Amino acid sequence: MIKEYTEQSLKEAKAARSEIVKKQTRFIGIESPADYGLYLKNYANCLLNRQVDIFDDSVFLLDNNKIPSACTISRGMIETYAFSKLLSHKIAKTLINKKGRESTEACIELILAFTNSSRAKQSEQEKLKSGTFKLEDYHFTDQAKNRMENMLASSEHVMNALRALYKEELSHTKAAESGFEQAYDVLSEWVHPSQTSIFHNYVKETHIIPTSLGDIHFLDSAKASCVRALHFITDSMNIYNWTYELADELSVRCNKISE
Repeated sequence: MIKEYTEQSLKEAKAARSEIVKKQTRFIGIESPADYGLYLKNYANCLLNRQVDIFDDSVFLLDNNKIPSACTISRGMIETYAFSKLLSHKIAKTLINKKGRESTEACIELILAFTNSSRAKQSEQEKLKSGTFKLEDYHFTDQAKNRMENMLASSEHVMNALRALYKEELSHTKAAESGFEQAYDVLSEWVHPSQTSIFHNYVKETHIIPTSLGDIHFLDSAKASCVRALHFITDSMNIYNWTYELADELSVRCNKISE
């Protein structure tokens, strides 16, 4: 049963992927800094491209029976999908609740916060502040120096996006637990050193798992979780198109301000 479900879900995901074309991206700030909608469209392109790459690489690994590696990579699909959805929800809420310049400035702040989200750079700033290193210890661009001295880097934690995704799912299913969260947690076991990724993976005597549905092979279960993550691509274009609609509205407001 699990094999049939997995193959059907993968078939649906592949069909959705076949309709998606990767998008062109560019450095918007150099060209049209006053039209904030272009920033949002560009970032939406980046988010969609990442989902396509994760999907294609994961399927390549599945096709070559590299299920553990596919599980490791496919977790990023859930994160990226959730990240894109959370950004659009926040932009939509801002456009509804704010007007004029207040709305456009709040939106660009959100867009840049997501675009420039970096735990590494945030940590770097904290190390500079604590005296772990000094600016003169390394070569930094003027832009990097300004960013670190003024603590400008931030990190939009992916867990915020995941929690929002789980909450929305439960509002529809009315279930006690989130299936998306269960899939994410299973895949996380493959990402990190764990009983799953090390002991169970390499000790074949543990591969047959007795369940209420009968015996299930360990790798069949793993593939099912991997495909559940990849199945998010069936909704990726919906989020992408919604984000573009929001970007168009943002551009209209920016243009009115500049007139």
